[in-house]
Amino acid sequence: MNKPEAIWIPPRWIRVFLITPIVLVATALVTISSPVLHLVLAFIDLVDRREWRFSRMGGLGIALCVTEFLGLVAAFVLWVASGFGWFLKAPTFQRAHNTVFGWWLELVTRALRFYLGFEFVLPITERINGPILIVARHAGPGDAFLLARTVIRDYRRQLRMLGTSKLLWDPFINHMMLRLPNVFLDQHPENRQGQLAAITEMCATMDDRSVVIIFPEGGNWTPTRWHGSIRSLENLGRADRARRAASMPNVLPPRSTAVAAALQARDDMTVVFVVHEGLDDLYSLRQIWSNVPLRRTVHAAYWSIPCTEIPVDRAELTAWLYDQWALVDQWITSARPPRAGPD
Repeated sequence: MNKPEAIWIPPRWIRVFLITPIVLVATALVTISSPVLHLVLAFIDLVDRREWRFSRMGGLGIALCVTEFLGLVAAFVLWVASGFGWFLKAPTFQRAHNTVFGWWLELVTRALRFYLGFEFVLPITERINGPILIVARHAGPGDAFLLARTVIRDYRRQLRMLGTSKLLWDPFINHMMLRLPNVFLDQHPENRQGQLAAITEMCATMDDRSVVIIFPEGGNWTPTRWHGSIRSLENLGRADRARRAASMPNVLPPRSTAVAAALQARDDMTVVFVVHEGLDDLYSLRQIWSNVPLRRTVHAAYWSIPCTEIPVDRAELTAWLYDQWALVDQWITSARPPRAGPD
């Protein structure tokens, strides 16, 4: 099977000096004109008469633009306050950036929940001390933001994330998250060892209030990706993993490389598995449009594994990760009403 074409990411100077000013001006204009834009959307819905879908989807777009504008202003203020970037790595400004990022995530997730029409419930079942590695399922619009917001706002933790480099197209994320100890991976890296070293360094510098989030599936679950991941494992000669992946229709097979690199850096981390159900059928704009308003509750759960119970051997770690992912798949099946399997 051919690999998908990598997404081009412009150099940092283009993102800073070209994309950022354009987005700042555009989002400022949307922010200023947002009352008029909402009125126009409401008028369209009065004619369309389909449960205010234009107001919901358009309103979400407006809200995200306003949030982007406010975030860029806050990022600039922090840059100036830090001595025009001189003290960005100081603990005080690292905490300040984490707090501002939490506020930004709060606005984004509130917009998602309000305009799309769903609630997010993650019961606090236990308090965990020390550094934490979160291994999370990835499916549906905004689930990474919901989880990141929960870590910062509800648990008052310092967030570190392993994400895809395409997120750097967003100016706020480009500015804010590159100032924090986060790692962004290329889809087809030329320097694979360099990326693994970056993950190890990110985890090695954690303190007891830090949380690292990894999405081992490598992307949102979709039926196409699920089938493709099984074929890919078969083509690589990993028939045993392909069989296990085929037995887990709700998730993509987990990749253990990043998890292994993180655990190699810190052998005292508690691993927390986070699973949710309720957004996984919304894997395209068409699906979202046809289902809005959602009128559903997104349920989430988590369980922890102490560091003493985590395998050290790489082969054993991979098998263990598949075992935990089977539990994730089972939880999803039990938490939602029966529905048709992947197409």
